[in-house]
Amino acid sequence: MSANVHSSRKPQPLRPVATLRTPFLEKFGVPRQSGLVPEAEGLVVFAPEFARNEFVRGLEAFSHIWLITQFHHNDTWAGAATVRPPRLGGNERVGVFASRSPNRPNGLGLSLVRLIAVEKSPTLMLRVAGIDAVDGTPVFDVKPYLPWCEAPVEARADWAQAAPAARAAENVIIPPELSLHVLNTTPENGSATLALVRQLLQHNHQPAYQHDTSRLYGMSVAGWNVRWRLLEGDRVEVCALERLGAP
Repeated sequence: MSANVHSSRKPQPLRPVATLRTPFLEKFGVPRQSGLVPEAEGLVVFAPEFARNEFVRGLEAFSHIWLITQFHHNDTWAGAATVRPPRLGGNERVGVFASRSPNRPNGLGLSLVRLIAVEKSPTLMLRVAGIDAVDGTPVFDVKPYLPWCEAPVEARADWAQAAPAARAAENVIIPPELSLHVLNTTPENGSATLALVRQLLQHNHQPAYQHDTSRLYGMSVAGWNVRWRLLEGDRVEVCALERLGAP
């Protein structure tokens, strides 16, 4: 086939095959990479035309899957060629194609998540863990993870070679009265909510250059409004846990 025939073909438009349901209602507070917060579980809910068992036949053979998604809460890309990764302190710039920044020309995301289960009722869904996406995120494709070719031992990443340092779990302070409030309000999943909040706050969500101990930060996660502040000694303290939608 000639090169002219190839060049005349138009790119196929993308369409979502599924939608992600996650605990994260807004961008702030979402883990910066997949797998950093194992407690962050989600559901890949397939669109009706793809909600047939044949589409996922054999997927249970894999422990992890790739999700190709869209950063649907992003503003339209403004054309910036460089970004400031948090791993470089938020001050040094690198090319957008040398980063995992969500601010990209096509706003596509790539998440490696653990496959917990393939669920077929009430519709076809994948239960996954280690998610790093906002609730309602469009999913364009699902692919199995192949460790033999996708984790080469000789691979290097220089300034992002290892996972970012996480603070110790005991350095996330959730006052007993707030923990009891969550457990009493949602006894069916209160323990999981507290574990998720603790794991999330083991990582920094504020810009890398911010260390203001007088400032309150907040995020909406798992049906709760969580507010916290930074303390000296790489500690954080949860100041409020309020049920979203409560009178």
